[in-house]
Amino acid sequence: MENKVVAHLREGRIVKGLTHDFDSRREVFHVLPAEGGGIPVRVRISEMKALFYVRDYIGNREYDPPPGFGVRADRGRRCVVTFYDGEVIFGSTPDYDADGRPSDSDALGFMLYPSDSDDNNVRIFVSSKAIKEIHFPES
Repeated sequence: MENKVVAHLREGRIVKGLTHDFDSRREVFHVLPAEGGGIPVRVRISEMKALFYVRDYIGNREYDPPPGFGVRADRGRRCVVTFYDGEVIFGSTPDYDADGRPSDSDALGFMLYPSDSDDNNVRIFVSSKAIKEIHFPES
């Protein structure tokens, strides 16, 4: 299955396109550029900040999401992710257990579902190497 994605790399580069071979346990996947074909770009999860599964590539730079947790139904534990670059995302993750441990020790990151239902991001794969902190607030 092809997924519309935007890969943000830790050094600042962005790769937009389609992927069909992403696996959270494999270090490498490919993105076919959104600009209309070309050669697939090889992306290493260890070099990535996050992989954003998007509704569209343009998004809305003017959109200011509400602070905190929105009314969107949770998919797992509520969490606040702080990246090394300072970005903070509120959402929920099914990939951590009640003790705050990853449920899949072989995965190179975890899936995060944004708490804002109007967000252009449907879901986000967060690379473990890119996060400064993950916090699990009480309901």
